[in-house]
Amino acid sequence: MSISGVRKNFAYLFFILNIVVYFFCLMLIGDSLGGRNIAIFIFSACLYYIFNIYDMSSSRYRNSDMLMAVFLNAFLFVLSLFAKLFTFNQGIIVFGLILFFQMLFKYLVLSVFVDKLKVLFIGVNDYQEELIKTLKKGEQYRFLGVLDNKQENFIEALKSEYGRLKPDIIVDFTDTLLNDTKLVEILLNYKLEGLQFYNYLNFYENLEMKLPISDLDQKWFLENDGFEIYYNNFNMRVKRLLDILMAVVIGTICLPLMLIAAVIVKLGSKGPVLFVQERIGELNRPFDMYKFRSMAQDAEKDGPQWAQKNDARITRFGKFMRLTRIDELPQLWNVIRGDMSFVGPRPEREFFIKQLEKEIPYYNLRHTVKPGLTGWAQIMYQYGSTIDDSYIKLQYDLYYIKHHNIIFDFMIILNTITTVILGKGR
Repeated sequence: MSISGVRKNFAYLFFILNIVVYFFCLMLIGDSLGGRNIAIFIFSACLYYIFNIYDMSSSRYRNSDMLMAVFLNAFLFVLSLFAKLFTFNQGIIVFGLILFFQMLFKYLVLSVFVDKLKVLFIGVNDYQEELIKTLKKGEQYRFLGVLDNKQENFIEALKSEYGRLKPDIIVDFTDTLLNDTKLVEILLNYKLEGLQFYNYLNFYENLEMKLPISDLDQKWFLENDGFEIYYNNFNMRVKRLLDILMAVVIGTICLPLMLIAAVIVKLGSKGPVLFVQERIGELNRPFDMYKFRSMAQDAEKDGPQWAQKNDARITRFGKFMRLTRIDELPQLWNVIRGDMSFVGPRPEREFFIKQLEKEIPYYNLRHTVKPGLTGWAQIMYQYGSTIDDSYIKLQYDLYYIKHHNIIFDFMIILNTITTVILGKGR
């Protein structure tokens, strides 16, 4: 679920102050700012992000938050000693003060400075049930209820409920609410007092972090901000440069692992080590995608099939590779060749694309960008094998395309690492 604006600002502040504390610690131990210390901080910051140290979405400071902060800083302390980056005393000062700051800041913010945002809905439509479930499941919002806009004396009822409930957010689920100029004036006055007012399409996008594609038309795509990925040449060049750099570095680091995986695949079952399959990429261009074979050789003797969650065609080692994403490593070659990017919608087969384009609106929009090794849909939704699953994953894919930037890519990569470490792979 998307983090609310106030909490997001505190998360940004948390990260910035963490930098300040780190450099303050360097001054205390008399160490200079150099490439080594910057590299230490970048590595530490990535670990803090992967293990949710900066996460401000909960309603209270939990023991698990404290234990994770202690564990990570203890790990970084020990690692710095083995790597001879700091002396024992220097390490205690640096990671001890950082740990103290992290625990104090998060406790104060969650206990004193933030509260649940109260949300009131006006009107009813098909998206309401999903949003109510999300609001009730999360710890950032308190759902107040639904106000019927068709009742008599609606304006008086709204004023009464606003005074009684003091909502922080009102969401409009109607198409006609703002046609009443008197009502607009009242809502504008509330907004000037601090109320956040949303159309349900925008609220859905912000809360669920996906697009409500069944209610979107071509006019919406034309009028809405975003989708800069299409025409921001500088962004695309930087993305391509980072793709090549990361593919070469990760490929070099993982080469021994890939050699071991290749041997196990070859000895474990009959068939080739690599599985080569045509997929559809950017601008509907086909390309050959490479993977370590994780299924039996005759897995599709009866024709193309959706991969299932507990697919009997998957080999024993194949299950492990899929869980850890080792089977995807040969796609680093696809990234270097330019067929794929590190982040983007997962590439699909033409057989299934033709079927999905008939069932799901705007499905072909995902082919306006390069497919990726990982993507927003992959970290936000479980492995899917139905048309309904593909519909939900498309909502996330189009959200990614609309909001794409390099920082978003970096966040997705870090979240993918979290997914692999915590064993949530498919």
